[in-house]
Amino acid sequence: MEKTAEQLRREHIALEGDTHGKNKWAILFTVLIMTFMVCLDSTVVTVALPVMQKELGVGLDRIQLVSSVYLLATCVAMLPFGRLGDVHGKVNVFQLGVIVFSVGSLLCGLSGSLEVLILARIVQGVGCAAAMANNMGIITESFPARERGRAMGILATFVALGMMCGPVLGGMLVASFPWESIFLINLPIGVISFIVGLYTLPHVKPEDGERPMSLIEANPPHTPSFANSAFTINLACMLIVFVGIGASEFILPFYFQDAHGFGSDISGLLFLALPMVNAFIGPLSGTVSDRVGCEGPTAVGLGVYVCGLFAVSTLDKHSSIPVIVCCVAFMSCGTSIFQSPNNSLYMGSAPREALGFAGSLGSLARYAGMALGITVASNILYGQMSVAMGEAVTSFVAGRPDVFLFGFRSVFYV
Repeated sequence: MEKTAEQLRREHIALEGDTHGKNKWAILFTVLIMTFMVCLDSTVVTVALPVMQKELGVGLDRIQLVSSVYLLATCVAMLPFGRLGDVHGKVNVFQLGVIVFSVGSLLCGLSGSLEVLILARIVQGVGCAAAMANNMGIITESFPARERGRAMGILATFVALGMMCGPVLGGMLVASFPWESIFLINLPIGVISFIVGLYTLPHVKPEDGERPMSLIEANPPHTPSFANSAFTINLACMLIVFVGIGASEFILPFYFQDAHGFGSDISGLLFLALPMVNAFIGPLSGTVSDRVGCEGPTAVGLGVYVCGLFAVSTLDKHSSIPVIVCCVAFMSCGTSIFQSPNNSLYMGSAPREALGFAGSLGSLARYAGMALGITVASNILYGQMSVAMGEAVTSFVAGRPDVFLFGFRSVFYV
């Protein structure tokens, strides 16, 4: 069947991208500012929780809500905002997310009680969802297929940098300023991001022919859909890898500080191996995948990640700092190679009229994967430690790093 002029136009846009007269690199930079901020905030709170617990005068069970409600609000709102981006314009919903997140940050900084702080964190989570649900869609629309892997590599780098730098920056801020500073620092970044976005982002609504359809309607011949194997496989791989990332981020601080005896300052520096490797390998992997195709680099990244997980599982209480850094960096190398081509394959296999929904689904997979990884790692760690001790264990056993390492290895084997 001969293609219509409209079909040819859409295929050309899908291959070459459409910036609507804006600079594609300026679009990417603007998206990266907000992406870095929300990813940073998702982990920066972790270090401040003990201080917040003491100053607010609440128990450990209640202070954990500060982190959990943020993650829950983000996951719940992710898919609806992805659909709204397809209907009303991804940039418009993205910018709304910047505003809501910044307002939530201000409310967090001004909160005087745990109840108000929790409500403010929900506002933050909603803003995070609106932005993260549409960032990949904006980039996918703006960059041609031959450069998409590189752009996704840079995005993956900033996601990792934000999540990995959070604990380090949080520790520095809490050590020098009140805990409210970890939220108030978002305000100038959010304002700058929004103002820059007014000039650099294409504020356009989808054309009538590009409005989202049902998943069945979005599957005519020659149109990629959510039902194809590339979309499903790459989404599943993304979820599984982020389960591993969540588990690793949860358990490594306990290994550094409890089993090995490093201070929090050394522990924070050891974590720098993760973002430093990602900052270098992520864009490089994206560039290579643009030239050789994405399937090979995706598989290589998964293979390297498996080997890296095994390398980290061999660490013990006598491992030297260079050995620890090498093993952690090796593990990070695998995820860094994997993420750029995986994102490119995933978004490239989604229907153009549903890129917002596809991007939100990918972001949901990352957040849900990390949350699941933390839960799974915790259960395996303390379950195996209980087996080693012959009794129920729910925390590090003083003087018995061997018990912890027994559970530690089991987590990385799984």
